[in-house]
Amino acid sequence: MAWPVLVQVGTNRYLGVSLDISTHGARVRTKARLKTGTIVQLELVPPEGPPLRVGALVWRIDGNGLAFIFEREVQHPRIRVI
Repeated sequence: MAWPVLVQVGTNRYLGVSLDISTHGARVRTKARLKTGTIVQLELVPPEGPPLRVGALVWRIDGNGLAFIFEREVQHPRIRVI
């Protein structure tokens, strides 16, 4: 699912695109250089409906992007449950 994503860390904002989204987390490609354990606010913008805003934690970093774990489960018809 390639949705636009806004990653906010304090007053800094970074644009990105989702590579994968589930009810509990997302993998995001962004130019943000964050460390594992960083707490962020994410705004995921689905193709229809309002943006999904959720607090998240940088869980893992690899060559494909940042993996975030959400502070709460998110619901959207296009998000798969795993």
